[in-house]
Amino acid sequence: MEIICDTNIWYGIADGTIPENRLNPKYKYVATFNCIDELSKTHNLLQCPDLVRKAIQKMFTYSKHHAIFEPPAIYLKEIGLHDYFYDVFSNHSQIIQFTELIAQGHSIDKAKEQEYKALLEKRREKLKEIASFFNDRAKIIKPNIKDKVKHRKEDTTAINRDFINKIVAHQTNSEGLSENFDWRELELFEKTLKVFFNRIETGAHIFRENDVYDLFLLVYVNPRRKIWTNEKFWLDLIKEAKMDKYLYRE
Repeated sequence: MEIICDTNIWYGIADGTIPENRLNPKYKYVATFNCIDELSKTHNLLQCPDLVRKAIQKMFTYSKHHAIFEPPAIYLKEIGLHDYFYDVFSNHSQIIQFTELIAQGHSIDKAKEQEYKALLEKRREKLKEIASFFNDRAKIIKPNIKDKVKHRKEDTTAINRDFINKIVAHQTNSEGLSENFDWRELELFEKTLKVFFNRIETGAHIFRENDVYDLFLLVYVNPRRKIWTNEKFWLDLIKEAKMDKYLYRE
Protein backbone atom coordinates (compact mmCIF):
# COMPACT_ATOMS: atom_id res chain seq x y z
CA MET A 1 0.00 0.00 0.00
CA GLU A 2 1.13 3.54 -0.76
CA ILE A 3 0.53 6.33 1.75
CA ILE A 4 0.35 9.92 0.48
CA CYS A 5 1.88 12.00 3.26
CA ASP A 6 0.97 15.58 4.10
CA THR A 7 3.81 18.01 4.85
CA ASN A 8 2.94 17.95 8.55
CA ILE A 9 3.70 14.23 8.59
CA TRP A 10 7.26 14.79 7.37
CA TYR A 11 7.66 17.46 10.06
CA GLY A 12 6.28 15.02 12.63
CA ILE A 13 8.77 12.33 11.68
CA ALA A 14 11.53 14.93 11.75
CA ASP A 15 10.78 16.27 15.24
CA GLY A 16 9.95 12.88 16.73
CA THR A 17 6.26 13.48 17.41
CA ILE A 18 5.73 10.61 14.96
CA PRO A 19 8.18 7.91 16.09
CA GLU A 20 9.79 6.13 13.18
CA ASN A 21 9.14 2.74 14.75
CA ARG A 22 5.43 3.40 14.06
CA LEU A 23 6.04 3.41 10.31
CA ASN A 24 5.07 0.13 8.68
CA PRO A 25 7.98 -1.28 6.60
CA LYS A 26 5.42 -2.96 4.33
CA TYR A 27 4.05 0.39 3.19
CA LYS A 28 5.45 3.03 0.86
CA TYR A 29 5.30 6.54 2.32
CA VAL A 30 5.00 8.89 -0.64
CA ALA A 31 6.24 12.47 -0.96
CA THR A 32 4.52 14.61 -3.59
CA PHE A 33 5.26 17.79 -5.50
CA ASN A 34 3.06 19.69 -3.03
CA CYS A 35 5.21 18.70 -0.07
CA ILE A 36 8.50 19.26 -1.88
CA ASP A 37 7.35 22.70 -2.98
CA GLU A 38 6.12 23.61 0.51
CA LEU A 39 9.38 22.55 2.14
CA SER A 40 11.38 24.55 -0.39
CA LYS A 41 9.32 27.71 0.13
CA THR A 42 8.81 28.23 3.84
CA HIS A 43 9.75 30.84 6.45
CA ASN A 44 10.82 27.87 8.57
CA LEU A 45 13.99 27.71 6.48
CA LEU A 46 14.92 31.07 8.02
CA GLN A 47 13.52 30.47 11.50
CA CYS A 48 14.21 26.78 12.13
CA PRO A 49 16.34 25.47 9.23
CA ASP A 50 17.41 22.32 11.06
CA LEU A 51 13.80 21.15 11.36
CA VAL A 52 13.13 21.71 7.65
CA ARG A 53 16.40 20.00 6.77
CA LYS A 54 15.47 16.96 8.82
CA ALA A 55 11.96 16.88 7.34
CA ILE A 56 13.42 16.89 3.84
CA GLN A 57 15.92 14.20 4.83
CA LYS A 58 13.12 11.99 6.16
CA MET A 59 11.09 12.64 3.04
CA PHE A 60 14.02 11.52 0.90
CA THR A 61 14.70 8.51 3.12
CA TYR A 62 11.17 7.11 2.99
CA SER A 63 10.18 8.25 -0.49
CA LYS A 64 13.41 8.16 -2.47
CA HIS A 65 12.23 5.60 -5.02
CA HIS A 66 8.54 6.49 -5.30
CA ALA A 67 8.12 10.26 -4.88
CA ILE A 68 5.66 11.98 -7.21
CA PHE A 69 7.31 15.06 -8.70
CA GLU A 70 4.47 16.10 -11.02
CA PRO A 71 2.18 18.96 -9.88
CA PRO A 72 -1.45 17.84 -9.30
CA ALA A 73 -2.88 18.96 -12.67
CA ILE A 74 0.04 17.40 -14.57
CA TYR A 75 -0.38 14.21 -12.58
CA LEU A 76 -4.07 14.06 -13.56
CA LYS A 77 -3.21 14.57 -17.20
CA GLU A 78 -0.68 11.73 -17.06
CA ILE A 79 -3.01 9.18 -15.48
CA GLY A 80 -5.72 10.10 -17.98
CA LEU A 81 -3.42 10.05 -21.00
CA HIS A 82 -0.61 7.56 -20.52
CA ASP A 83 1.49 8.78 -23.45
CA TYR A 84 1.44 12.38 -22.21
CA PHE A 85 5.04 13.48 -21.61
CA TYR A 86 6.07 15.96 -18.96
CA ASP A 87 9.75 16.66 -18.26
CA VAL A 88 9.81 16.92 -14.48
CA PHE A 89 13.48 17.78 -14.18
CA SER A 90 13.56 20.58 -16.74
CA ASN A 91 10.40 22.12 -15.26
CA HIS A 92 11.21 21.70 -11.58
CA SER A 93 14.97 21.22 -11.36
CA GLN A 94 15.28 24.31 -9.16
CA ILE A 95 13.17 23.05 -6.26
CA ILE A 96 14.48 19.48 -6.60
CA GLN A 97 18.12 20.61 -6.49
CA PHE A 98 17.35 23.20 -3.81
CA THR A 99 15.82 20.64 -1.44
CA GLU A 100 18.73 18.28 -2.10
CA LEU A 101 21.17 21.02 -1.09
CA ILE A 102 19.22 21.76 2.08
CA ALA A 103 19.19 18.06 2.95
CA GLN A 104 22.97 17.97 2.49
CA GLY A 105 23.47 20.74 5.07
CA HIS A 106 23.21 23.96 3.09
CA SER A 107 21.20 26.93 4.39
CA ILE A 108 19.82 30.15 2.96
CA ASP A 109 22.79 32.47 2.42
CA LYS A 110 22.50 35.60 4.59
CA ALA A 111 23.08 37.72 1.51
CA LYS A 112 20.17 35.96 -0.20
CA GLU A 113 17.64 36.20 2.65
CA GLN A 114 15.77 39.23 1.29
CA GLU A 115 15.62 37.64 -2.15
CA TYR A 116 14.23 34.47 -0.60
CA LYS A 117 11.67 36.44 1.43
CA ALA A 118 10.58 38.18 -1.78
CA LEU A 119 10.06 34.75 -3.36
CA LEU A 120 7.93 33.67 -0.42
CA GLU A 121 5.88 36.85 -0.62
CA LYS A 122 5.31 36.34 -4.34
CA ARG A 123 4.07 32.80 -3.63
CA ARG A 124 1.83 34.07 -0.81
CA GLU A 125 0.29 36.70 -3.07
CA LYS A 126 -0.46 34.07 -5.70
CA LEU A 127 -2.16 31.81 -3.14
CA LYS A 128 -4.00 34.83 -1.72
CA GLU A 129 -5.28 35.63 -5.21
CA ILE A 130 -6.62 32.10 -5.62
CA ALA A 131 -8.28 32.19 -2.19
CA SER A 132 -9.86 35.57 -2.94
CA PHE A 133 -11.29 34.25 -6.21
CA PHE A 134 -13.18 31.47 -4.42
CA ASN A 135 -14.23 33.66 -1.50
CA ASP A 136 -15.60 36.27 -3.90
CA ARG A 137 -17.47 33.55 -5.80
CA ALA A 138 -18.94 32.29 -2.52
CA LYS A 139 -20.21 35.79 -1.67
CA ILE A 140 -22.26 35.74 -4.86
CA ILE A 141 -23.66 32.25 -4.23
CA LYS A 142 -24.40 32.50 -0.49
CA PRO A 143 -27.31 35.02 -0.65
CA ASN A 144 -29.11 32.73 -3.11
CA ILE A 145 -29.01 29.73 -0.78
CA LYS A 146 -32.42 29.45 0.86
CA ASP A 147 -31.99 25.95 2.28
CA LYS A 148 -28.47 24.91 3.31
CA VAL A 149 -29.42 21.24 3.76
CA LYS A 150 -30.93 21.10 0.27
CA HIS A 151 -27.93 22.97 -1.17
CA ARG A 152 -25.51 20.39 0.27
CA LYS A 153 -27.51 17.57 -1.30
CA GLU A 154 -27.46 19.04 -4.80
CA ASP A 155 -25.57 16.97 -7.38
CA THR A 156 -22.69 19.19 -8.49
CA THR A 157 -20.67 16.40 -10.13
CA ALA A 158 -20.84 17.85 -13.64
CA ILE A 159 -19.95 21.37 -12.46
CA ASN A 160 -17.04 20.19 -10.34
CA ARG A 161 -15.69 17.91 -13.05
CA ASP A 162 -15.80 20.80 -15.48
CA PHE A 163 -13.87 22.87 -12.92
CA ILE A 164 -11.23 20.14 -12.56
CA ASN A 165 -10.97 19.75 -16.32
CA LYS A 166 -10.45 23.49 -16.82
CA ILE A 167 -7.60 23.50 -14.29
CA VAL A 168 -5.91 20.61 -16.10
CA ALA A 169 -6.44 22.29 -19.48
CA HIS A 170 -4.96 25.56 -18.22
CA GLN A 171 -1.96 23.94 -16.52
CA THR A 172 -1.13 21.63 -19.42
CA ASN A 173 -2.09 24.00 -22.25
CA SER A 174 -4.28 21.28 -23.71
CA GLU A 175 -7.90 20.19 -23.99
CA GLY A 176 -7.73 18.87 -20.45
CA LEU A 177 -8.74 15.38 -19.38
CA SER A 178 -9.65 12.73 -21.92
CA GLU A 179 -13.30 11.79 -22.41
CA ASN A 180 -12.65 8.30 -21.05
CA PHE A 181 -10.94 9.55 -17.88
CA ASP A 182 -11.64 7.10 -15.05
CA TRP A 183 -13.16 9.31 -12.35
CA ARG A 184 -13.00 6.43 -9.88
CA GLU A 185 -9.30 7.28 -9.60
CA LEU A 186 -10.31 10.66 -8.19
CA GLU A 187 -13.09 9.64 -5.80
CA LEU A 188 -11.56 11.10 -2.64
CA PHE A 189 -10.76 14.45 -4.26
CA GLU A 190 -14.17 14.74 -5.95
CA LYS A 191 -16.21 13.94 -2.84
CA THR A 192 -14.12 16.12 -0.55
CA LEU A 193 -14.13 18.98 -3.07
CA LYS A 194 -17.94 19.04 -2.95
CA VAL A 195 -17.97 19.27 0.85
CA PHE A 196 -15.23 21.93 0.75
CA PHE A 197 -17.14 24.07 -1.76
CA ASN A 198 -20.35 23.63 0.25
CA ARG A 199 -18.67 24.97 3.36
CA ILE A 200 -17.34 28.01 1.52
CA GLU A 201 -20.64 28.70 -0.21
CA THR A 202 -22.65 28.47 3.02
CA GLY A 203 -20.19 30.65 4.94
CA ALA A 204 -18.97 27.82 7.20
CA HIS A 205 -15.40 28.28 5.98
CA ILE A 206 -13.32 30.98 4.36
CA PHE A 207 -10.85 29.79 1.74
CA ARG A 208 -7.38 30.16 3.25
CA GLU A 209 -4.16 30.62 1.33
CA ASN A 210 -2.75 27.23 2.27
CA ASP A 211 -5.97 25.40 1.41
CA VAL A 212 -4.71 25.16 -2.18
CA TYR A 213 -1.87 22.83 -1.20
CA ASP A 214 -3.97 20.76 1.21
CA LEU A 215 -6.93 20.38 -1.13
CA PHE A 216 -4.94 19.37 -4.20
CA LEU A 217 -2.82 16.93 -2.22
CA LEU A 218 -5.93 14.70 -2.37
CA VAL A 219 -5.53 14.47 -6.16
CA TYR A 220 -2.70 11.98 -5.63
CA VAL A 221 -4.91 9.56 -3.68
CA ASN A 222 -6.57 6.74 -5.58
CA PRO A 223 -8.37 3.53 -4.49
CA ARG A 224 -5.02 1.84 -3.96
CA ARG A 225 -3.63 4.60 -1.74
CA LYS A 226 -4.46 6.35 1.51
CA ILE A 227 -3.89 9.87 2.80
CA TRP A 228 -1.98 10.59 6.01
CA THR A 229 -2.56 13.99 7.56
CA ASN A 230 -2.94 15.42 11.07
CA GLU A 231 -4.92 18.46 9.92
CA LYS A 232 -8.23 18.29 11.81
CA PHE A 233 -10.03 20.47 9.25
CA TRP A 234 -9.23 18.09 6.39
CA LEU A 235 -9.88 15.01 8.47
CA ASP A 236 -13.35 16.41 9.27
CA LEU A 237 -14.03 17.21 5.60
CA ILE A 238 -13.01 13.72 4.46
CA LYS A 239 -15.23 12.14 7.12
CA GLU A 240 -18.14 14.41 6.19
CA ALA A 241 -17.68 13.30 2.59
CA LYS A 242 -17.95 9.71 3.88
CA MET A 243 -14.51 8.94 2.51
CA ASP A 244 -13.01 7.61 5.76
CA LYS A 245 -11.81 4.54 3.89
CA TYR A 246 -9.03 6.65 2.40
CA LEU A 247 -7.64 7.77 5.76
CA TYR A 248 -4.42 6.18 6.92
CA ARG A 249 -4.48 5.13 10.55
CA GLU A 250 -1.30 4.01 12.22
